Amino acid sequence: MTTETPRLWLSLPEGFTTIDLEQDPADRTDLIANGVEAAFAAARPDEKLGLVVAAETALQAQLREGVVHLSLCLGRATDGAVVHGMFSVFVRPEDLGAPGSYPRRAAARLAEAWPEAGVGVLELPIGRTVVAVRDLPAPVPESVCRTAEPFAPTVRQAEFLVPHPWSPHVVAAVFTTEQVEYWDEWVSAIVAAVNGISFHPPRDTTADDLPPEQWDRIRKAFG
Repeated sequence: MTTETPRLWLSLPEGFTTIDLEQDPADRTDLIANGVEAAFAAARPDEKLGLVVAAETALQAQLREGVVHLSLCLGRATDGAVVHGMFSVFVRPEDLGAPGSYPRRAAARLAEAWPEAGVGVLELPIGRTVVAVRDLPAPVPESVCRTAEPFAPTVRQAEFLVPHPWSPHVVAAVFTTEQVEYWDEWVSAIVAAVNGISFHPPRDTTADDLPPEQWDRIRKAFG
């Protein structure tokens, strides 16, 4: 059984902008700042700075954890406020146990480890998915916030764990925002992002224009 990290494909909802994980931090910060300015030119300077600082702080933490995808999520709430979050995806090797047993065991483990969290199992298009929602402190280094001492705002995090269907890995999709008061307005976008994860490459619809005898039978059989 191979432990090579399997590939994933993502289809993200509007407002989710993929961040280049290989980019120089200074260039990345400039890019994020330019994107914030373009999307929210009328926002207050402190709102714009908060978006940039939050994005880079979250990115550094995610890189240390081995993230394979990261998106900056921007939008406006129904009351006009600028809202932001981060969507990250990890692929971690893990013993999945007997077929179909992982979600129940993982949910029980998380409920025990995080008694303050809401934990459950959802039936999503990607498969049976463990979800845990919790609030936790997120220390911001003084070098980032440029204050005399670091501070730790409370963030809300939703973590979705999906066992890979044919590889000993778990896909962990995590959405985080410090704007807890707007959580309900993020829910549909979070679910859309998780549902946009696929274990298969995008289908090449041009092959459907070929005569049937030229179709890739294996690909057609498995969609």
